[in-house]
Amino acid sequence: MHTSELAAHAVRHGGQKALEYFHARDALTIELKGPQDYVSQADRDVEHAIITTIQTAFPDDGFVGEESGITPGARQWVIDPIDGTTNFTRGIPYFCTTLALVENERVLGGWIYDPIHDVLYAAERGAGAFANGQPLKPQWRSSFATGLVGICHSSQLTAEALAGRITGALSRGAILRQPGAAALMLCDLASGRLDILYDQHLKPWDSVAGLLIAHEAGAIVSDYLHAPDWRTTPQVTMAAGPDIYQEARMLWPEIQAVPVL
Repeated sequence: MHTSELAAHAVRHGGQKALEYFHARDALTIELKGPQDYVSQADRDVEHAIITTIQTAFPDDGFVGEESGITPGARQWVIDPIDGTTNFTRGIPYFCTTLALVENERVLGGWIYDPIHDVLYAAERGAGAFANGQPLKPQWRSSFATGLVGICHSSQLTAEALAGRITGALSRGAILRQPGAAALMLCDLASGRLDILYDQHLKPWDSVAGLLIAHEAGAIVSDYLHAPDWRTTPQVTMAAGPDIYQEARMLWPEIQAVPVL
């Protein structure tokens, strides 16, 4: 089995396992890792299933897992077993399972599975982006006045900074969305359902796979791996249609300092 086929199989298998837990979530014990940062046995079991699948085929590969931590390897797989855990635990059907492959500090592939809608988003570097095997051909709006803007935020962002960003977008006529799973929001952007997404403090398992998918769909995206500490320190995550990106650079000055792929 080729690497991409194995990755697709692993992320789909993990996502289907997550869906089983979603339908039986009342029996799960939910723990708090930090402010508004939840984890359950479902997260751990799904990540273990993905790692086991990959290790069977590629025993020398390493991992950057949200729940299992970092293990070294010539190649590393970046895993989020359930992105959107808060949605998951509250019964909101907007979550996904993510997987990315990194080698020599370059993202080679990204796979995100939406188990609610049975959609697998996939991209390999330089080969385009796909949803269930069909090429993504997004048509993004050109301005905030006509656009749909995804705003993510974490506990590291001050209320004042978030309010400023929101006010700026609204003042230009934008409509905002924050459905609660950044990786799936990046897939929405890659599909043309969002026009821009921005967050200053997303973790690698929330970002790396989706950024490559959005990039291969034609979006301008931040280079998450530009920082040498990307495995352990949250980085900026930005993706946008080419036209609205130029307006965002003027509206949100911090974007000007963000390196892009």
